[in-house]
Amino acid sequence: MKFASRAAMASPFVLLAFAPALAPARAETPAVETEHYALAVETVIDGLEHPWALAFISDDRFLVTERNGGALRVGHRDGTLSEPIWQADDLFRYEGETERSQAGLFDVTLHPRFEENGLAYVSYSRATPNGAAMAVIRGTVTEEDGAVRFGDVEDVFVMKEADRDSSGLHFGGRMAFDGDGALHLSIGERRNLERAQDASDQAGSVLRMSDAGEPHGDNPTFEVDDPEKGEPDPYLFSIGHRNIQALAIHPATNELWAADHGPDGGDEINLLVAGNNYGWPFLTGGQDYSGAPIGVGLGREGMVSPVHVFGETVAPSGLTFVPDGSAFADWSGDMLIGGLVTEGVVRVRLEGGEVAGEESIEIGRRVRDVAIGPDGGLWLVTDEPDGAVLRLAPQG
Repeated sequence: MKFASRAAMASPFVLLAFAPALAPARAETPAVETEHYALAVETVIDGLEHPWALAFISDDRFLVTERNGGALRVGHRDGTLSEPIWQADDLFRYEGETERSQAGLFDVTLHPRFEENGLAYVSYSRATPNGAAMAVIRGTVTEEDGAVRFGDVEDVFVMKEADRDSSGLHFGGRMAFDGDGALHLSIGERRNLERAQDASDQAGSVLRMSDAGEPHGDNPTFEVDDPEKGEPDPYLFSIGHRNIQALAIHPATNELWAADHGPDGGDEINLLVAGNNYGWPFLTGGQDYSGAPIGVGLGREGMVSPVHVFGETVAPSGLTFVPDGSAFADWSGDMLIGGLVTEGVVRVRLEGGEVAGEESIEIGRRVRDVAIGPDGGLWLVTDEPDGAVLRLAPQG
């Protein structure tokens, strides 16, 4: 196994071991046609409750999160799925219809030195007396006698008290480590537009911190327009974001890229640079759900325009880049973005920091996360009450 293979230490945080809970699904569906490939679609695992993210811990095992129940599970390439190995007992879930609550367990990502330290990071909405707080915890993934455990769990980051509220919308929650070992975390503006332009507020921004959760030493200092709001937040990397659920580091350039949800239309791709203001709600290619206009268009002094605005609503969630040596040689270097509304994957070709091509690949399922697995295949997580982990690869 590639992850830390040592006896789990006695700890009150060590929870359930890996034990198969569901029979392998192994279902296949008709091929999906793309510009370069006919893709075979395999359902590796189903029966997940609104899964949100996955991260491979070995060639054939991966961690997968379930949003609504707050569970972290282990899936296997052979289709088996564990009982929860960790579960958030302080999860915030807005009570009401599922589509009106985006709260719950979100992303899972591995420390850049995971093979040495076994650390995995999980983001979620934490219930507090002051409302929901974005929280990031980390724990150690270990294996003993074939059992995978998640132990020694500790807080890495908890949203400051003044920024918590009880809205069930726009949490963000996506994480990405850069090549220097810094952790980036997106936090949505919690459906309160003005928060994205408040540099004293952690909402509507991307944060940058050390792997232990301290504000990064090279973070910029933003200007707060109203001194009564407080000091600039030291975690801020960039501001002016609506609800980023697609965030990734380009493996060749170490650039941080994001795809942000627009309102009604206006989903966009941004190249994130420390200190930049990306303009929400002033800059947008969309409109309010009522049909009323928002903002001033796509350009304003002091704000950075998007690299690309999608012509249709994608509802982007999950982002990865196709590495050399995958099963998709014709896609090497391309950006892949999950689509909740388009029910598929959007492939974006970048040239010189600009979008040079775009292809919408219809899967027929709400895609929440995307990843290129150790086997070179394209792995997807579907956002449904009976959600699934899918694997796509060229036929033949």
